[in-house]
Amino acid sequence: MSTYQVIARKWRPQTFGDLVGQEHVTETLKNAIAKDRVAHAYIFSGARGVGKTTAARILAKALNCVHGPTASPCGVCDACKDIATGNSLDVIEIDAASNRGIDQIRELREMVRYAPAASRHKVVILDEAHMLTTEASNALLKTLEEPPDRVIFVMATTQPEDLEDTIRSRSQHFHFRALTFAEISGRLEHIARKENLKIEAGALAVIARMAEGSLRDALSLLEQARAYCGDKIPDKEVRELLGVVPEDALEELVNAIAEGSADRALGLVHRFQKDGRNLQHFCREAIRHIRNLLIARVSGADSELIAATADQRPALARAAGLFGEEDLTRFFQILLQTDDSLRRAPDPRVHLEMGLLRLINAGRLAPLEELMSEMSGGSRGGGATSAGEERGVAGNVAAKKMFAEDAGGATPAATSGVTTVVNPREQVQTRAMAELEVAAWRPEAPNGAAARDTELKRDSAATNGAVKSASAFAAANGDIADVAADDDPASDGAFEEKKDDALKGVATNAAANSRTIGATASEMAEGISAEQVAEIKAAIQAEKKFLGELVDQSSRWQVEGMELRIFFPVEKRAFAELLEGREALEKIRAQASRVLGKPVRVCAKIESIAAAAAAGAASSSPSPGSGAVVSGTTPRNSSGNAELRARFESDPMVRSMLDRFGGKISEVKPPDS
Repeated sequence: MSTYQVIARKWRPQTFGDLVGQEHVTETLKNAIAKDRVAHAYIFSGARGVGKTTAARILAKALNCVHGPTASPCGVCDACKDIATGNSLDVIEIDAASNRGIDQIRELREMVRYAPAASRHKVVILDEAHMLTTEASNALLKTLEEPPDRVIFVMATTQPEDLEDTIRSRSQHFHFRALTFAEISGRLEHIARKENLKIEAGALAVIARMAEGSLRDALSLLEQARAYCGDKIPDKEVRELLGVVPEDALEELVNAIAEGSADRALGLVHRFQKDGRNLQHFCREAIRHIRNLLIARVSGADSELIAATADQRPALARAAGLFGEEDLTRFFQILLQTDDSLRRAPDPRVHLEMGLLRLINAGRLAPLEELMSEMSGGSRGGGATSAGEERGVAGNVAAKKMFAEDAGGATPAATSGVTTVVNPREQVQTRAMAELEVAAWRPEAPNGAAARDTELKRDSAATNGAVKSASAFAAANGDIADVAADDDPASDGAFEEKKDDALKGVATNAAANSRTIGATASEMAEGISAEQVAEIKAAIQAEKKFLGELVDQSSRWQVEGMELRIFFPVEKRAFAELLEGREALEKIRAQASRVLGKPVRVCAKIESIAAAAAAGAASSSPSPGSGAVVSGTTPRNSSGNAELRARFESDPMVRSMLDRFGGKISEVKPPDS
């Protein structure tokens, strides 16, 4: 019975042409042999299983073949056979890890003094040469610098940086690189065909990935799979044998992230824990998968940088299309941090679950570049807001402020100590305008000419209602008018004329405002049509009426990439906060994805309020000719404060903070006041 030889030894390269992926080394050695310029010492460095010791043996055969020196040894002569089997007297292989002392190097020096026994050259192969002690390395220096004739040293090492600098300076250094996924899978496919093995492409890809650049490791895994499965090697059984995460589990994780489903992601952890799988291995497989998605997104699914078979690439392209480059980069960083914590975690399951939850919620985070852009150049929502919308927001803020004021005649400024006395007749006009602003401004308007006509009719009705309300308010506050009449009996007719002019001006402003809203209605939905918005709203209303009422309070909708943004005016921030719940966003996301025909993330945002703050400040200041009396201030100070306020209101940083956190500028004072 013959001794069985494993695949890794049976298919060990015997010529330079058989070495895979090391052409830069083999071509240099072949040229040196052909031109009789072989050096006396070489250093072969690189990862395990990439061909360092094999290349040293092939070099020995090339120098000692009966047909040589030749770059293509025959492999059938006695010298080639003895070197291949390790029986040659003139090829000395020494394990430097166990023969690392100065005594062994002294014996080696004595040995190389003698001429070759039966070959042309004597070749000394020092494996793991970096394990030599400092004394042994120093003892070898003189021999390396001036070796005897026909003696060649080859030092193989995985850590060339640990070799003494004096040894490296006396040798030619060749670095053997790690093999690529395509090179390993191609070599495995060739060997499997020669061995009459039927192996699935998925199983071949798993083995090639698990080898991590080492062809010897790949052949050992193939040998293990052959012993487990026989001559037919399916993908599923290889994954079970090697403990590799199934591809469908990774695809399920990606879909859970895209849909924001934390339940599905945590279910994967529970399933792997129950099956007894290594959770850290699952995390590393997820890192590899996200890395493939990122490369597919950046370079395309056909890139050779992706470690996947041709059958797996279309699925990678589809999954990569669900996310942007920033999203995938963020996922990659989160998984790397999770993997690092799993190494030291006493309870890996908890850390992995927290990492997956961070992945699910990562889509809601704003990119740092976007935040920096907001801080430097204004807000994201404010940039997309039309002038008509900003006027509407400003009018509503001003109206709310007016209604909050006391019905008396004086509004004290709490911080400055300056009291502003408001004319009662002017207060009637101001409150009428404020009430009309509330009636005339609405955050959302449909598109189309017919819709604009409908809006104009609504605004006309709102205007009439506001005029009536203002008239009723004036009648109800007759005591104010009486007080004013007692102060100035001759001004009754003038007051009535001013009230009529105020109501007419309110109606004119409302009509202009309604035209502005109608004109900008087509801009309120960006990247999504009005019909799609209406369909989403109808579906949400039918599914959950309360949620539909919340969505109706929005000002505009925007689709950018895979994100659906629903904007709310600042005074309706509470409605936006009610939408932040996971259940509400999930329902909106499901309906929006169905209508848009693609998966989207949903987030609620607040509109810019910089313009609203400016309008509110303007409405709270007394206008010229109103009869207001301001005590304790001078025109010069008022002008300076106005300029200072204008500077603050136009400052990008202040505008961004107002937009993000809400509020308004109530008072601006010089530092010395």
